Amino acid sequence: MSFERIFRESKIILTEGALVERLKTEFNVEMDAFLNHAMLIYDNPKALELLYKQYIDIGCKYNLPIMIMTPTRKVNFESTLKSKNIISDSCIFLKNIKESYLNYSKNIMIGGLLGCKGDAYSGEKKFDISQAYNFHSRQTLNFKKEKIDFLFAGIMPEINEAIGMAKAMSETKIPYIISFMIRKDGCLIDGTTLSNAIKLIDEQVNPKPTCYMTNCIHPTNLNEALNNNEDKSKLIRFSGIQANASILSPEELNNCEVLQQDDFDNIIDEIFLLYKQYNLKIVGGCCGTNDKFIEGLSKKLTNTEHNTI
Repeated sequence: MSFERIFRESKIILTEGALVERLKTEFNVEMDAFLNHAMLIYDNPKALELLYKQYIDIGCKYNLPIMIMTPTRKVNFESTLKSKNIISDSCIFLKNIKESYLNYSKNIMIGGLLGCKGDAYSGEKKFDISQAYNFHSRQTLNFKKEKIDFLFAGIMPEINEAIGMAKAMSETKIPYIISFMIRKDGCLIDGTTLSNAIKLIDEQVNPKPTCYMTNCIHPTNLNEALNNNEDKSKLIRFSGIQANASILSPEELNNCEVLQQDDFDNIIDEIFLLYKQYNLKIVGGCCGTNDKFIEGLSKKLTNTEHNTI
């Protein structure tokens, strides 16, 4: 079943919870300075596979489709000098996991994950639109060769790079999602309102993203952010959250050396309210979450709302 059909027909789509923070805290894994956890497909594949499978097992248990993404947010054509095949190898790594699930595998969607050039928590402008397109198109072309299900731009803090990224993604003809880093004032880190960011990309890029979403934000902060966007018409295109377990701001998170974690039941209840109020359908976790969080979230949503894959 295609990604677009699953997105269109499903009321709930699960995505993964935290990977990097869990690898650090539960496995004492040191991250590569340039490629972060992407190198673990070579150096510690069992730890990485274990976490992916925990999340997939939950999707299978609750009969939900699930989006899993390559560990490549820090990978770009500069960092790949260390491992030129890392995008291809990451896709193969996830395809092998997917194939092990037999009948459920049709509901596992593999995404190519890309990230911004600079610090996602600062909003510092690194590129104009054309520079961003040129920089990221090298990655998107590599992903296109791998015949994956979708592309995903994670925690994008600045509008010009997000537009350039979207242009590069759109040329692959692979369905894609732009996920923003959002403050509770309703803006990206660079000050662009969420509604205007959606408007600008939809007007300038064809084909448009399948949808927009956010990651690395507490749902309480997201609720405030969405309420602070006066142009609610654009929020119809906003469809998901990978929730951070901390209510801290992006700047506070960036400078925090201790993992912050709100009560999971509280976070899940807040996501449920967003799900009902804004018709969100893609739900998962970011920093501070784990398999227990994804399990609780899946149970809450499926017990309350019948979902058809």
